[in-house]
Amino acid sequence: MPPRSGRPWAILMPVFAAMILAGCTKELTGPRIATLVIVSGSGQQGVIGATLAQPLRVRVEDQNSQPIAGVTVAWRVISGGGTVTPGQSLTDQSGEAAATLQLGTIAGPNTVTASLSEAVSVAFSATATTAPPARLEATAGNAQTGAVGAQLPQNLVVRLTDDLGNPKAGVTVTFTVTSGGGTVSAPSAVTDVAGTASVRWTLGSVVGPQTILATASGVAPLTLTATAQATAADAIAIVSGNNQSGSPGTVLSLPLTVRVTDRFGNPVSGALVVWAAAAGSGSVNPVSSVTNTTGLATTTWTLGGVGGLTRVTATSGTLGVTFAGGVNVNYASISAGGRNTCGVTIDNVMLCWGYNGEGQLGIGQPPQGSGAIFASPQPTGATGNLTFLQAVVDLYHGCAITLSSIGYCWGVNHDGRLGDNTTIPKNAPTQVLTPVSFRMLGVSRNHTCGLSLSDRIWCWGYAGDGQTGTGAPPPAPTDFLVAPTEVAGNPTLRFQTLAAGGQHACAVTTAALGSAAYCWGFNATGQLGDNTTITRLVPTAVSGSLAFSAIAAGYDHTCGLTTAGGVHCWGKNTDGQLGDGSNTDSSIPVVVAGGPYAAIAAGEKHSCALTPAGTAFCWGSNANGQLGQAGASSNAPVEVSGGHLFGTISAGDRHTCAVTRVTFPAQPEAWCWGDNQYGQLGNGAQGLAPVTSPVKVAFQP
Repeated sequence: MPPRSGRPWAILMPVFAAMILAGCTKELTGPRIATLVIVSGSGQQGVIGATLAQPLRVRVEDQNSQPIAGVTVAWRVISGGGTVTPGQSLTDQSGEAAATLQLGTIAGPNTVTASLSEAVSVAFSATATTAPPARLEATAGNAQTGAVGAQLPQNLVVRLTDDLGNPKAGVTVTFTVTSGGGTVSAPSAVTDVAGTASVRWTLGSVVGPQTILATASGVAPLTLTATAQATAADAIAIVSGNNQSGSPGTVLSLPLTVRVTDRFGNPVSGALVVWAAAAGSGSVNPVSSVTNTTGLATTTWTLGGVGGLTRVTATSGTLGVTFAGGVNVNYASISAGGRNTCGVTIDNVMLCWGYNGEGQLGIGQPPQGSGAIFASPQPTGATGNLTFLQAVVDLYHGCAITLSSIGYCWGVNHDGRLGDNTTIPKNAPTQVLTPVSFRMLGVSRNHTCGLSLSDRIWCWGYAGDGQTGTGAPPPAPTDFLVAPTEVAGNPTLRFQTLAAGGQHACAVTTAALGSAAYCWGFNATGQLGDNTTITRLVPTAVSGSLAFSAIAAGYDHTCGLTTAGGVHCWGKNTDGQLGDGSNTDSSIPVVVAGGPYAAIAAGEKHSCALTPAGTAFCWGSNANGQLGQAGASSNAPVEVSGGHLFGTISAGDRHTCAVTRVTFPAQPEAWCWGDNQYGQLGNGAQGLAPVTSPVKVAFQP
């Protein structure tokens, strides 16, 4: 056979060996020398573990370059750890034999030999290169459980490999929090020689599943999970059932419900909640319950039989909240003070509400400054089973009379205004230390007066401006009286009613003595009505010889209701509180427009009156809605909005309260309006905006 023309020996890598084969061909005499020549497949490269694309091929030729068929060629891997298939092959008619090489798993050179004998062989070379990253897998730290906000105990470890599971070093793996809000110690990490990368995982604040996404270029992302559990109980809060009211002995319609949460606001399940009704507040069922998976626990509340505010506490460990409820009451009378109000129910129970910064609510709680505000009626802290007939309150203290005519006072007492022979403040009703029995009491900014059953007047407290009416006051700094002292002056005077203002007091004599008005104390704006501005130390007759049936003292003005149903006022008038259509002060009584009237009240800068039918009219300052309608201040009476008919009315510093006039079987209701930034309206709300129309006091049917 002639040689193949143009054979590309350089390409075919003329590596060869020869051996002598027995026998001769037709063309040759003597032995044939077999030569082994690489045809193709050497010098390839591929990724580790892969099968090379081109087979390894050799040709067996004789010395005349003629192919020799049927010769066995042995294939063997010399280096690189790969696999050659088959291990032996026979040459075909063209003298060629072939095998395939699967590269080893280590990057670098691979060598395969094809041989006829130990002396006749050729070597094929190939190069195994690293494979690209193919997959990420979690090797540690996945599916852990931990507390919200805490770092998980195990590192998150991922491993990056190629298709054959070989580690991929030096590759950046990014870790991204995808749910739960947690954090990782680093946003990314580089794989080490083992193909691993790791970070620390701090869980977020949300209970439940949390996830992190691990990503590397060219591979599918890997989601890592953890379960966050709530931490220990950190807070308990009212969810529903607060501020309900009902008839005595009834079960409130809404169950009391609280939620227990951890410091992140997550619900805590399995927490024990203990329920307890305060004394007189009824009962709860059950008395303890366990929070469910949403952190909720409930109980039902059966009200007690005592009217007014009632309480139930819910505690879980050291945590606690208090539910307020109300047993419906009806009020017989009401007194509007400075930033507070007190009322006496038809059952002779006294309730107070509003500001208690100086203990002026008498509820038995220590003064707490501006934080002590109660926007709904509170039972007083009186000990025993006291029943009250009348309550009167001012800015810093209050007083009341029991059905047995004994006086009680509470609040500020640095000037002896509580009458208990001390200057120690009291946060609950404290008995006035005197053998005198009282029909009614009057309180001012800094003193108190009482009308005895014998129609005589006794006063105590600050006396520096003559407001106690007891003559020359004690010299400073002890210019006050710590026990009731009878007013001086005409010893024959007897009185039927009295009122205490800012720093003065007034009273009306009995009908037998002409129902004349007398006033004493500070008189800078003519509030004593004696046609002077001279301070009086004893009761002094009001000018005009008018006959009065009632009298009311504001801060620095006074109003009287005549026996004929007319209203006259005197004193300061810069806000129109005298109601005469002007803003001029007057030291003598001036006539209020309208009428006839059946009741009067005087506040700090406003006044009010009721017609015989019960329609309410007010005049003076309306800066806080105390006139009972929207609009500016008025120096003449304006009708209170709402259309209510009242039987009694009381004017405080910047708010007004009244009790409705009703006939059997209807029951009276207490309503208030004006300033409510201290909860003094008692409707359960509190706010800076004036309330210009009457709102019902809480816990009434």
